[in-house]
Amino acid sequence: MSEKNDTSVTKNRPLVSIGHHPIETGQYVIPTKEILKVNSVVKDWVVKRASGGIIYGRPRIGKSQALKYMMEVIPRELGDNLPILKTRCRKYKIPSEDTFFEHLLEDFGHGFPSIGKANKKRSRVSNFLIEKGEKSGLRRVIVFIDEAQRLVELQYDWLMDIYNDLNEAGISMTVILIGQKELLSIRTTMLQQKKAQIIGRFMTKEYEFSGVKSVDEIKTCLTGYDNFSEFPEKSGWSFTRYFFPEAFENGEKLSQFADTIINVFIDIRREHGLSKNFEIPMQYLTLSIEIALKTSGAHGHSKEWLTVNDWRNAVLGSGYVESEIYMALV
Repeated sequence: MSEKNDTSVTKNRPLVSIGHHPIETGQYVIPTKEILKVNSVVKDWVVKRASGGIIYGRPRIGKSQALKYMMEVIPRELGDNLPILKTRCRKYKIPSEDTFFEHLLEDFGHGFPSIGKANKKRSRVSNFLIEKGEKSGLRRVIVFIDEAQRLVELQYDWLMDIYNDLNEAGISMTVILIGQKELLSIRTTMLQQKKAQIIGRFMTKEYEFSGVKSVDEIKTCLTGYDNFSEFPEKSGWSFTRYFFPEAFENGEKLSQFADTIINVFIDIRREHGLSKNFEIPMQYLTLSIEIALKTSGAHGHSKEWLTVNDWRNAVLGSGYVESEIYMALV
């Protein structure tokens, strides 16, 4: 690699201020095989007009990333006129109907979330969703609820009121609950208690979200950084190319490190006595990749290319070990 070529490649690189690249802000989604799979499953639920389903998994496994991806991709795949909204369940000491509906209005982007008493807010939630369904021409709405393991039975009753309001107006609503494994336990308990209405409305389908378990899954993820990411938009500069322009120009790709990365995770687990089933939460794989790019790439030490030791330091710096030790104790 000549010095002239290095200089030419670097000069052509887009100018992005340090701290503003998506790798540094975290404002991006690279789909893993698991994210692609759950997207396909949810899309099938929607197409078949399921009333509701649950997606559950351990913390930091990648569910929130999957939600971001689905919010972006499902409208493209099923039509932009399909209304898709999301909300996040807060943790309340005492559930309040007034606060619950206000947060729904807030998360849905309603212009006046705080005005009026609880019954007025509930009516605005119903009317807002009915209007969305009618305007779309499909007479349907899809609602994702994140952190859904926090929902209590009373809140399910309030959601059922909304569901019934829409049903009376001829609008069908599909509710997708996303949360931790407790969500499955809640479903099991409700089955035992014969809470048929809640199960039938919101929990007819289920999907367990998994972390990364194989070299192939890691390679799929890394290929996203190599080929299917771009910043600035329409610049032609993938994330890998931006942080390692000379190496990329010479044919190097992050996907070449798939075996290296999984072995680093395995070695680190062994060194720390972590013997539970091997599974890399998406958050820690993503953080490891970001640390490697930020520390060793163009905004860091400007190394020519990454080494095994760079990956090891990145995994250790991601918080993966501390998280796995904690998960082994609970």
